[in-house]
Amino acid sequence: MTSFVSTQELLAMMGDHLWQSTLFAAAVVAVAMLLKRHSAALRYWVWFVASAKFLVPIAALVAIGGYSSWRSVDVVPYREGPVLIDTVGQPFTGESIALRTPRPRAAADTTVMNWLPTALFALWAAGAVFFLLRSLLHWYRIHTIARDAVPMTEGREVEILRAVERAVGSAAPLPLRCTDSFLEPGIFGIVRPVLLWPRAIGERLTDEQLQAVVAHELCHLRRGDNRAALFHLVVQTVFWFHPLVWWIGAQLITERERACDEEVIRRGSEREAYAESILKTCQFFVESPLACVSGVTGSDLKKRIEEIMTKDTVSTPGALKRALLAAAGVIVFIAPVAVGALNPPPQTRDVAAPGTLPAFEEVSVRPNVSSGPGGRGGGQMQPGRFVATNLTLKNIIRRAYAVPGSTGPSGGIDLLEQQVVGGPEWVATDKFDIVATTPGQTPGAEMRLMIQRMLAERFKLTPHWEKRELPVYVLSMARGDGSLGPGLRRTSDEECQKAKAAGPPPMPQAQPGGPPPQLGLPNCGAISFGPGQLIARGAPMEWLAQALVNVPVITGIDRPVLDRTGLKGNFGFELKFTPAQAVNPDPDRPHLVTALTEQLGLKLEATQAAVDVLVIDSVERPTAN
Repeated sequence: MTSFVSTQELLAMMGDHLWQSTLFAAAVVAVAMLLKRHSAALRYWVWFVASAKFLVPIAALVAIGGYSSWRSVDVVPYREGPVLIDTVGQPFTGESIALRTPRPRAAADTTVMNWLPTALFALWAAGAVFFLLRSLLHWYRIHTIARDAVPMTEGREVEILRAVERAVGSAAPLPLRCTDSFLEPGIFGIVRPVLLWPRAIGERLTDEQLQAVVAHELCHLRRGDNRAALFHLVVQTVFWFHPLVWWIGAQLITERERACDEEVIRRGSEREAYAESILKTCQFFVESPLACVSGVTGSDLKKRIEEIMTKDTVSTPGALKRALLAAAGVIVFIAPVAVGALNPPPQTRDVAAPGTLPAFEEVSVRPNVSSGPGGRGGGQMQPGRFVATNLTLKNIIRRAYAVPGSTGPSGGIDLLEQQVVGGPEWVATDKFDIVATTPGQTPGAEMRLMIQRMLAERFKLTPHWEKRELPVYVLSMARGDGSLGPGLRRTSDEECQKAKAAGPPPMPQAQPGGPPPQLGLPNCGAISFGPGQLIARGAPMEWLAQALVNVPVITGIDRPVLDRTGLKGNFGFELKFTPAQAVNPDPDRPHLVTALTEQLGLKLEATQAAVDVLVIDSVERPTAN
């Protein structure tokens, strides 16, 4: 199940990346059309950014920003994203993928999904290898020609090359190698480029035409067209199946040739001589089969000649427009990093490995097919066994991963409904009967670990902890001077020691025909509760916050309560209020929030804060026994 989910995630993220890159390329088409009257060099780099986008997933940029964030943030707010962004930007992934949550599938569907990713990967790999080998073969052929070429140190071509280099201000002389092949003149190499020069070309071109061809090649060298073409060659090899990648490649070749044409004309070459040099080169020589060997031919020859002969001026964008275009290109890649840096990924931590946890002696798990919503709670943790009757798996999980505390069953506070997320729908609807026995009396904290191991072994449950921003209540001091309310008093250690030595206090007795007995004073170091009452003796404030959550039927609290009172030590109190579900509320008893303020000097405020959430990564229905 886990491997299936991982494959599903990978395919979904790849689908999102391809979709985002396609949308970005569509935007580039619009930008290129707006820049139609501007220089080809500008349009070339616009297309190059579209090519680069294919190798840079937005999700990766966001992750880089998140994990390199300078911020110390405990949580990323957990909320639904805008529907438009989720639908248009990430059509293949959704909340279920983000939470790594599987969904029930038919057996045949699961079988197909098991071999389909492998088949798709094999098809992609075969295509990538084919195009890689084809490129290597073309490179080897040109490399062989370059290896057999003869260095030229003097002659007409060398003199023209050096003259043009001086005119354009080249830093170092470009090596010139003469070949007997009919490959067009071109710059070969990335680190140590050379100009491959067919021997027969000098017989067919005049000095002026040779000068124009050399100027064209030096323009490719200064622009770094070989490096850019190699980069896009990698893009084409990886995304060989995407037609748009090949179209972008054609646009890059077209615009780079036009850019060099414009540069040659701008530097004073005579239009007719330059156009004739290109026509003769195309007539007698072969275009390079490798895009990262910049030559003279390429692109739509007829259209190039028309532009060389008729295009008088090229609109140059102003400083502001150039700055805006450069900023837009940078923002495309920097913005996702900034988003990640400002919104670091949520803190996560793994649960304990099942093999390291204690285990039950015997476990019986059976589905409960009775109608109705099922029982409440998360099961009974008895001295020698755990019993869950007519309970959903989600309720059992809430108890198994309960927060340690003294006010809940066996010293734990069950997770709230919203603190367990993910998993298929049946986790919250299907009911089970579970009986698990232990070798002897087992403390509640240890039995919760046993339940966790049982869930991992029988339900194949794989969860992880994650910090998320959820609605909470904050318990804090109500008075500006920090004074306590009349019903809240400190309990010293000496008082608790005397109380423990005296033994448990007597239980109140009901009088015949009288009202139900009131709660008695609890043992020191405990909190007792009843309808509309919470009584503590020698308890820290954290226990009060836990008690408010642990008895929602009485308090009406349905979200975590965080202790922010700052009070240290133990306290005693008797809090009286109107029960949350009282049919005939006592008019003399205030609401819980008011009672906390008036009686204890505390306030309870609703807000949002980082809370531990258990995320279900994978789970399976168990086999009954």
